[in-house]
This record gives sequence, C-alpha cells and structure tokens, in this order.
Amino acid sequence: LDAPADKLFRCWTTPELIKQWFAPKPWTVPVAQVDLTPGGASNITMRSPEGQDMPCPGQYLEVVPNRKLVFTDAFTGDWVPKDG
Repeated sequence: LDAPADKLFRCWTTPELIKQWFAPKPWTVPVAQVDLTPGGASNITMRSPEGQDMPCPGQYLEVVPNRKLVFTDAFTGDWVPKDG
C-alpha cells in the first residue's frame, strides 16, 4: 500500500477504524477489540446483512508501534489454540 506506516498501523490497531474498513459493505463490524501486546487477544466480529455473526478471534505475536504487527488466528488469546 502506498501509505505511511504509522497511518496503516493506526488503522489496524484502533477499534473504531477497524469497524469502518475491516469488512466489505454491506457487512458490518459490531465488535473490534485489541490488546496490543505480544500474546494479547484480537477479537473482531463481522456481521452479514442477514444478521449472522462471524467471530474472528486471534492473537498478536509481535507488536512494534508504527512499524510491525504480526498476528495469527491459530490462537484465540492467552496462547489458547483455536479449535479445529
């Protein structure tokens, strides 16, 4: 992306901004929670136009403010493996 790293980092780490861009319209994002620490949980829920919720839990592996954000959906926070 042709955008400054600090602005991209802000969009990926600010819940109110995540709610604006994470899901394609007409889907919405009613839940966006972030714990920006290594091992911290990410909890983003997308909602379909029909009202079906699709939770997207994850966990941060590395956080370098304004430079680097590494996360996975293999864990759901506190190093708990995702079912399946």
